Formats: sequence, C-alpha cells, structure tokens
Amino acid sequence: MRIRRARPAPGTPAAPRTVSMSCTHVSIRRACLVQLAILVGVRSTHAFGSGGPADSRWDATGTVEPWPSALPIPEHAGDHGTATRATRAMVGTHPSALEGRPEVNLETPNLKWLHVDPPVLIVDDFISDAECDEILRLTTAQPPADAGRIIQLESRSYADGGPESSSTDTDNNHRISTTWYVRYGCDAVAPLLGGLTDLLPKVKVEQVEEVQLVRYAGSGQGFGWHEDALDKGLATPENGGQRVATLLIYLNECDGGGRTLFRDLVGDNTMRLGVKPKKGRALLFFPSVTGNTALGDSALVADSGVTFGGELFDRTRSDRRTSHAGEPPSGPTGRREKYIAQLWIHAAEHTPVVFGPGLNKQSEARTNMSATRVPTRPS
Repeated sequence: MRIRRARPAPGTPAAPRTVSMSCTHVSIRRACLVQLAILVGVRSTHAFGSGGPADSRWDATGTVEPWPSALPIPEHAGDHGTATRATRAMVGTHPSALEGRPEVNLETPNLKWLHVDPPVLIVDDFISDAECDEILRLTTAQPPADAGRIIQLESRSYADGGPESSSTDTDNNHRISTTWYVRYGCDAVAPLLGGLTDLLPKVKVEQVEEVQLVRYAGSGQGFGWHEDALDKGLATPENGGQRVATLLIYLNECDGGGRTLFRDLVGDNTMRLGVKPKKGRALLFFPSVTGNTALGDSALVADSGVTFGGELFDRTRSDRRTSHAGEPPSGPTGRREKYIAQLWIHAAEHTPVVFGPGLNKQSEARTNMSATRVPTRPS
C-alpha cells in the first residue's frame, strides 16, 4: 500500500483540510498504521473446492462452484427442494436466514433479497442523488467547509504477499484504489449513518468503523477476491471485535463493469451473483455470524465443517461464503470511475483511531443524523 500527501491541482490554493496519512505526530502516525492494518486485514481467498489461485481477480463470467450449503433466492434455485428451503428461510419478521446477524428492518422501502444464505440484500434509493453528490464533494480538492480534516491515501496491495511492482503492472495487484477517511460529524455523511441505523435498528453508531469513501478509476483499478472479516489479531476487544456487517453505498454509475461480485454465490442465469452500481443503492451482507444457528449447523454438515472460521472471543465466526470482489469500472472516458461509501459494523463499540485519539467521535454524528436532509430521502 502506498501513501501519498494529497496535493491540490496546479494553480489551486492548498486545501488544509486534506492531509496525508504520513502524519508527523507520533501518536497519530501510530493510529494511522493501526487503521491501515485493519484496512488491509481483509483476506484474499480461493475458490471453494478448486484449490486454484485467487485470479482471475474479479472474473464475472467464471464457472460458479457454490458452497453446498448456499441458498440462492427461490427464482435462482436449481431445483424445487432448494427453492422451498430458501422460501422458508426468508419468511417472518425474524427470518432464519438472518439468525446470528444484526437485526434488519425488513420494512425498509425498496429492500430486496439477492441471496438467502448467506444473506445478501440491496436497498435502492437508500440515499438521494443530491446526497450522493454532497458526499462526492468530500473527494475534491475543495471539500465543504464543515468537513474538517479528510485523510486521503492511495491503496495498492498484492496477492500472496508478492513484491511491489511498478504502477503500470496491474496483473500482480490485488487492490488498487483511492480512499478518503471522513469524520463521523461531517454533515455530508449524516444520511449514510442515519440510513444505516434505520436499516439495522439495533446497531449503534459507536459500532461503525471510520467512514470511508473509495474510488476505483479505470479498468486497472479494482479489488480482488477477499473476505471482509478480520483476522484474529485485528478483531480485538479494543477494535470492537469482528466485523458483523458490511454496508456499501454506490455514489455514482459507470457505463460498464464496477459490479460487486460474489465468487461462490449464484445469481441470475446460474452466473455469479453481481450487484451493479446504481447511484444511491446500498448493498448489505454479513462477513461473519454470531453464535450457533440452525442454518449454520446445517451448513457445517453440508460443507464438511469448513463454512466458518474459528470462533472468536465475541462468539463470531467468519463466513467464508461471502468472498467477493470489486470489478473495475469500464466504458467511455469520463464514466470509468466508481465511487462507493463503505461502512463496516463491528460486534461491539469500535474505537476510532485514524484522526488521532479523541479527534473523531461517533457522538458527533448524532446531531447531524437527526437534521433535515436536502432533499428528504424518498419514501
């Protein structure tokens, strides 16, 4: 991963609100390094049963080798029995498919199931176009005055610990992107955090990791197959434990590509499940499961005991079936960029560290979350 100091375009006054991760203050620099470790704590993964390499890093057309335990939505099921089990797992106010995950408000407008077990859901119009545009302003050389400091970094990681290559060598890169860390109290991200607590009513803002905005620019930038669950060494009590939910919000649309692909889950026409970027759309899935569940116990039998990782102190186990990738955007010049907002929810309260101890408080989000939005999110 390379870190650089953000610079304004030539002729543009310096924007003091945008700072680099290579801070001079020792405690802040240490905090930055801790969060960088968390950021790259996701694990590159290999196809179930294949034993093959992680590449092609984001192949949407490859043969799906689904986990035996996986339940697609009924219309994508290959047989009547699977469709029946999927239907049963989705019904009720507390569906069995969501056991061991944070409670989901199933009355959320425009909520749709894309996969049953492991559960994958989308919400269209999660935030408005205007709210997306306000968030995107945070990634410019002149962000809104209330944004305060914004930390920008260029991310480059390599599969299997390979040596760092030149900036033009994209074949060896597991991830290439630009990330902006934004304060919880920034006005523009209030709709994201407010929408999250509406969708997951028992989740507190204190469980949410630092707000991240991510850009993938052009066909060479994407994120190869990986899981969002943290390794044991990073899922500590001080960090809030394991990540129990991922919420991605697409902030723009691109002409082609840019999908979030789930390598081992079946979507339409027996192809890999893929979620296309749509401005304002939210994608929700769960990198881990907490405790024992009926479907989880069945999955362990069906998958010969390898569905989940080892149980951590907070009773969470990573769900290996959620391996996914960020497909590079494609299309004519000008629409080959993909922007997302990324929110990771922990099992317990997460201690923010990126901006320095005590300088980015989740409590600062609450006032803005209750403020009137412009325009109000569609009903």
